[in-house]
Amino acid sequence: MGGAVRDALLGRPHAHDLDLVVEGDALALAGRVARALGVRALMHDRFGTATLELPHGEGHVDLITARRERYAHPGALPEVEPGTLGDDLARRDFSVNAMALWVSGPSSGRLEDPHGGVDDLRAGVIRSLRDGAFPEDPSRVVRAARYAGRLGFTLEPATRAAAAAAAPGLDWGAHRVAEELRRLLGEADPAPAIEVLRDLGAPGIRPDPAAALTALDAAVAGGVAPGLPLWPLRLGMVLEPDAGPVAVPGWAAGLARELRAGADLAARIAVAGAPSEVDRLLRTVPPATALGALAAGAGAVAEWWHGARSLELSIGGTDLVAAGVAPGPAIGRALAAVRAAVLDGAAGGREAQLALALEVARSSA
Repeated sequence: MGGAVRDALLGRPHAHDLDLVVEGDALALAGRVARALGVRALMHDRFGTATLELPHGEGHVDLITARRERYAHPGALPEVEPGTLGDDLARRDFSVNAMALWVSGPSSGRLEDPHGGVDDLRAGVIRSLRDGAFPEDPSRVVRAARYAGRLGFTLEPATRAAAAAAAPGLDWGAHRVAEELRRLLGEADPAPAIEVLRDLGAPGIRPDPAAALTALDAAVAGGVAPGLPLWPLRLGMVLEPDAGPVAVPGWAAGLARELRAGADLAARIAVAGAPSEVDRLLRTVPPATALGALAAGAGAVAEWWHGARSLELSIGGTDLVAAGVAPGPAIGRALAAVRAAVLDGAAGGREAQLALALEVARSSA
């Protein structure tokens, strides 16, 4: 049901997850299926749902007890009770996600579309199922933008008006809202969805998020700081520094802050006079900050990352000790001076490097 049916009707590939709604006890069914297949079942008793992890990392299947739900207050977890398939479809967020295909019983193969999802797919619109959906769960504003961006759809006028009324009050520090933002930033191309959020009036989004994401993509493609997870970097790129706390793990918030610091670093690199000055600036910052500086226009970062960053001198501390320099801080200062000289073209071969190192070490001893 839901996204799998939507994507099948659109002829789009669907992620490795599947929702199956059961008019009955989904937990009991999940236990039987798990035992039969020899897979793990994670039970969520409060909501009457279970997740079956498929073998070999092939995804998961959620078995869901058909239910009705209500929200005690905006942003709260829903209070649920068993219901029918019709009840379950009615609690969905948007019409394009409120369709189901019977897979067993006398109705097997029949499409259930009580809320006009097929018509909205044809029209290319995201339409909320009911008034009050966004105050009920503010994360739906972000979800509406995510689906609109992913599918290339527009928000149906009444839905857009309701979302625009709720968007300025979004709290990125609320876990449900932040989780939807994380999912949005994990999309293959989050720029259209972020633009929708900005246009709706969501707080803290920089004025040019699409351009910022394009610059980040170009920087990542340049091979600087490989291996960093992308969505926290995107978070740092699209939210203003004063957007307030975001309910994401500390490591992710840290990466976002490090990336944002790249803008100031880029300004310092722009006025650096010599290659050694660029090297001094970049050797002291986290990789995410270097990436942020490149995204902010500091092209010298890429040259440094693929060149000067891995520079190896022709001499080392043992050479200085062998020449009579006592172990200590003077050796570090001497090697730093040689590194700077090599980068600036002032010390070439081994003999010149050793002579400069000895001069610096002896003068600072």
